[in-house]
Amino acid sequence: MSKCPGQDSQQWGFDAIFDVPCPKCQAPLEFFKDEVKHRCKSCGEVVFNERMDLGCAKWCPSAATCVGPDNVKALELSEQRKARREDLRLLLEGVPEVDEPVRELFKALYSEYPGEDRLFDTNRLYSVQERDPALFEAATQIFRAFREEKAAVQEREALARSRTEEMLRHDQRRKPSRSAAGVENLT
Repeated sequence: MSKCPGQDSQQWGFDAIFDVPCPKCQAPLEFFKDEVKHRCKSCGEVVFNERMDLGCAKWCPSAATCVGPDNVKALELSEQRKARREDLRLLLEGVPEVDEPVRELFKALYSEYPGEDRLFDTNRLYSVQERDPALFEAATQIFRAFREEKAAVQEREALARSRTEEMLRHDQRRKPSRSAAGVENLT
């Protein structure tokens, strides 16, 4: 079997090898574009390659065979981490500058949560209610607004996908088949 062109290092450009700073100690780690992760030699932190270029592994049915099942899982985990960080960024954008305690609370909840499947444990947010009701109220209002906006964005994206799929189906119905077009040209 021939090698996938995306994985053939002879086809790579000059930017296929690059350094990434360790997020813990800032030591440089050298990555190839298809490498998923490295362990930092300075501090031992596992660092994921945020610039990894295995886009085809997201959709290709042969991805596990091509890049290996462990790399596919690591790619999925990396994508989850990116989405989680993006959610935190968007959440913090919704926090007014005067609400620094709310911003710090969200950062703490984010960093305390060990998983990658959600932004933070909302039960931990509710534990703040007993200590500081005003902080809890401000944080829940901002978090509720964030979730509503995220749901609205997802709904708009689903509607756009649906319209695109409908347009493609409609376009396919309008095109004559090749055999029908050939018959028309013969008559």
